[in-house]
Amino acid sequence: MNNRSSVASSKVLPGTARRRMGGITAAIALMAAAGCAGNTNPGAGEQITVSVSIAAPANAPIFLADELGYFEDEGLDVKVQIIANASLQIATGKVQYGAVNTSTVIQAAAQDTKLQQICVTQVDPSYILAVSNVAWERNNMNESMSLKEMLAALEGENITAIGGRTVNPGAKLLESLLKKEGLPAESIGVLSQASTAASTAAFQKGQVGLVFQPQPIPDQVLSVAPGRIIYDTGSSDLFSELNGVSWSGIGSSTTYAAEHPDISEKICNAIGKANNYLDEKPEEAAKTLHKDMNSFDEKVLADSMETYKWAKDAAMSEEQFAKSVEVLAELGMFEQPSAEVLDGAYTADFQK
Repeated sequence: MNNRSSVASSKVLPGTARRRMGGITAAIALMAAAGCAGNTNPGAGEQITVSVSIAAPANAPIFLADELGYFEDEGLDVKVQIIANASLQIATGKVQYGAVNTSTVIQAAAQDTKLQQICVTQVDPSYILAVSNVAWERNNMNESMSLKEMLAALEGENITAIGGRTVNPGAKLLESLLKKEGLPAESIGVLSQASTAASTAAFQKGQVGLVFQPQPIPDQVLSVAPGRIIYDTGSSDLFSELNGVSWSGIGSSTTYAAEHPDISEKICNAIGKANNYLDEKPEEAAKTLHKDMNSFDEKVLADSMETYKWAKDAAMSEEQFAKSVEVLAELGMFEQPSAEVLDGAYTADFQK
């Protein structure tokens, strides 16, 4: 097992770089920081960093590849590091590889930040809509209601979203769900939160009546704040277009990946093995992952792993990825990118 560390975003960047800046200014600041960070271009035989934003199931392939020795089997010395908002650091090469959402990659590529997805982790995302008992009773809801009737009854309620309505995938999926049911897209509001912990606390305190997030967050919240699950995108025909869609993957800078194709291929190989293990043995994977994800109850974590689907061998053709982007653009995650942006955002060159 390799080295593991957690770095808060305030420790990664100097104070000036933590202020809100435009895309170009932020990229320049991070390049300057990278220049003072020692060896930012490690090659074969040297330690490389693979980042995750949080210790949660969405990042399971990275943790599992580390715990089960898949990185080591590929001859890699990998340090898995928790770094908040690492996409620009990956794009500038300060961090060699990291977990990225497909939506983040497309938006970054549109700004020419040189962030590229090199293989795929999660596909077919599952978002769970849960309602607190307080909101259920407040809105006179009952089990005989259809989904549309329930959503209509919840008008004026809020979900929490990290980053708010404009950048949060759950908020965008909620808008799509409401539209698909013929309801106004903003009939259920979005309360912006800075972290998952803050989001959970808002539900527990009754500040919001709804949770719309992937597992295990809904189950964990409902274990301390009574409520019920009323909808799951993963088991619904309403979002059948998400089947096979690239939801997340491994990112690198286009420069670093091109200069180190052997390392990039080995990273994808290790992640592919982890993806396959997760699909084939989710319960065993959960037991292994609990030491890294111990903020979640062990049983809740084990149950949640079965709601995730992973790309076989971490592979997806460039044509399939382009179709994924079309679907996500239609769901409002971002504007449909140009062919040039799409070409820079993804490559299958390092996959099996």
